[in-house]
Amino acid sequence: MKTFILILGLIMSSFFAGAQDSWRIVLNGKLVLSSHVSNETVNSKVIKSSEWKKNGYLEVSYKESSASGWHHALQFADENGATLLEKDGVSTAKITTSSLRKLWLGKRQLKIYIVIAPSDPRMGAPARLIHLGTLKLP
Repeated sequence: MKTFILILGLIMSSFFAGAQDSWRIVLNGKLVLSSHVSNETVNSKVIKSSEWKKNGYLEVSYKESSASGWHHALQFADENGATLLEKDGVSTAKITTSSLRKLWLGKRQLKIYIVIAPSDPRMGAPARLIHLGTLKLP
């Protein structure tokens, strides 16, 4: 009986664990990062100089496991945490690499976050800041 309950519990937990948020970061049509776990050391990729200098796009897409109705904003910061670009009200963004090169001139890292806040600020619920990825620039 104990083993039956244990196996049933493992099966039930696997169903709940499968429902996670996920995201993708694509640079110039190539997948750079795809994850569902926010970890700054794991979600860090080195970008080659040739890829960074190409004229193309950086695409970031964040997918929630279940629709929440909360407000989403993609935030792009440098290595010091200073926000240099923010796309408000979106969970997917497509930005030209030429505009990113101008903003990140002399910077070494591009950190990508998503901010999830309640749609009504009077709710009193705290906003969540989730690290999606870090691109180490040439």
